[in-house]
Amino acid sequence: MKKRLRFTNLSIRYKLFTTYLLVIAIPFLLLLFIHLNLTQQENKEAAVHSSRKMLDETKSYLEYKSQAINEVLNFIAFNPLLQTSVSADSRQFEDVNHWHMEALRLSRLVNQFRYNEDIISIQVYMKDGLAGATENSDFLNMRNYMRTPWLLRFAAANAAFTWVPSTEIDADSGSAELSILRKIPNANNIREFDGIVRARVQGDAMQSVLDHAILTPGTSALLFNEQGQIISRADSGRSLDYPVLEIGELLSAGEETGYYDENYSFNGQRHILGLQHIPNTSMTVALFVPYKDILESSIKARNRIISIFLLVIPLMLPLSFFVSASATRRIRQLILHVRKVKNGKFQLAPLPASEDEIGELTRNFNMMVNNMTGLIEETYSLGREVKNKELNALQAQINPHFLYNTLDLINVMAIESGSREIKRVVDELAVFYKLSLSNGKEYVTLESELQHIEAYVRIQNMRFGNGIVLELEVPRDLFDCELPKIVLQPLVENAILHGIMEKEDEAGKIRVTAAADKGDVIIELIDDGIGMDASALATIFLEKSGGVSKGGGYGVRNIEERLKLSYGISYGITFASTPGIGTRVSMRVPDRRTGTSSA
Repeated sequence: MKKRLRFTNLSIRYKLFTTYLLVIAIPFLLLLFIHLNLTQQENKEAAVHSSRKMLDETKSYLEYKSQAINEVLNFIAFNPLLQTSVSADSRQFEDVNHWHMEALRLSRLVNQFRYNEDIISIQVYMKDGLAGATENSDFLNMRNYMRTPWLLRFAAANAAFTWVPSTEIDADSGSAELSILRKIPNANNIREFDGIVRARVQGDAMQSVLDHAILTPGTSALLFNEQGQIISRADSGRSLDYPVLEIGELLSAGEETGYYDENYSFNGQRHILGLQHIPNTSMTVALFVPYKDILESSIKARNRIISIFLLVIPLMLPLSFFVSASATRRIRQLILHVRKVKNGKFQLAPLPASEDEIGELTRNFNMMVNNMTGLIEETYSLGREVKNKELNALQAQINPHFLYNTLDLINVMAIESGSREIKRVVDELAVFYKLSLSNGKEYVTLESELQHIEAYVRIQNMRFGNGIVLELEVPRDLFDCELPKIVLQPLVENAILHGIMEKEDEAGKIRVTAAADKGDVIIELIDDGIGMDASALATIFLEKSGGVSKGGGYGVRNIEERLKLSYGISYGITFASTPGIGTRVSMRVPDRRTGTSSA
């Protein structure tokens, strides 16, 4: 079973980081909780207050507009000229000239009130008078409409005014257009009427007022008459079927303060309902405010806080992480140095130590590393002394087989050839051993090593009939790079004897390259010999001869040990080989050049 991740198993940096996040998040959550509760209650109180205030203002403005139109109709209805005209004998208007004269007089009376921008037109319905003889669009015969529903209701009502949708009177009127009807009282009996004055009103005259009453996106404002007919509405085009008659009964006649219900249920939802009667009219204005809109205000406030939190968190996360990382930086530095020591790197600069607990750990660690470094250097010096003695002994007997074969070659050439060839072999042999001994120096330049293997290959070509091609691809700026002597010649020897000479034609090519790499130098020897399989590569460092049974000079293992002893465990040689194609040997040494600092 996988071990569960626990808080105690986290690093100190992440523990501090988590703590900082909790310090930020917990107050925010408390603030959000408190804010939501307070905001919801405050929004409800503000919505109730605003709805009351808006309803009162809407009622006042509707009263002002309706009163202005009512005054126009009152002036017309009580004008003696109109009262006389609507009850006059219709027969006297059979004379066309007389009819036109009377119509002109009445038109002047009616049209002088067209300054009111809410009024589209004014019409007069007459029992008698000139409309009894001939009617037009302005003067209509009321007897022709006696059986219409709107006139029957108006005649039965005790009110002098009524507001109705214009479609109740004219089906072809606009759906939003309103009509205000005013009875023209009989000159002898005010309880009876001889005609009606009708004012056709713009549809947006009342709707523009209702639009200003919209508090929230879901708010609806209605204007309806005593019959429950909706005169005008503002509800964002939803056209819901409101129970007008039901809510109209909630407002008792003559109640000036209006009616308010904060928990009115409509369509299964909670609403704030406000009702106000428009004075001197038969109309009532209703305001519906869905409770969910009030909650949405709280939700918006909540979302704003959350949005602020989401904006702050991306800034706080890196800041908290930076603060926690800074607080644990010395611990991480100490851990890093411990890991380096564990991996064998003891040459470390002492860590700065303060006077706290971490400083005490750091001082003890520095002392421990110094003690370990001293012991390692002592062991290294002893091992190096032993290795140098082995090297001196080996230098005294460099490859006796090669020496004997070369001398034998000189003997044969002395017999079969002239002195020129003998001189050439002797010269190459002298160069070879001069470079090998190098006046007892332990380290030589890369240029010296390259000259060494060149001399070696020239001698071998004299032996094997010039079947070996040596290519050097080394930048001149690396020629003065220092490295232990006689580390390339054994590798070239192995490439010739155990790679190229094993081929049928006993001919091949060896290419030597060098390149700087991040403060080191990579030297590669690539041959096109017979190569090695995986099993041979696995045992190449096990035998002292470097995995070969026929000699091989110092051997691969000897070179590997010398490099690691000189530079550390991160340096040495690696092999890559493919049977039938060839072998690649890579050697890594520090970039140390004579007369310059390390690259």
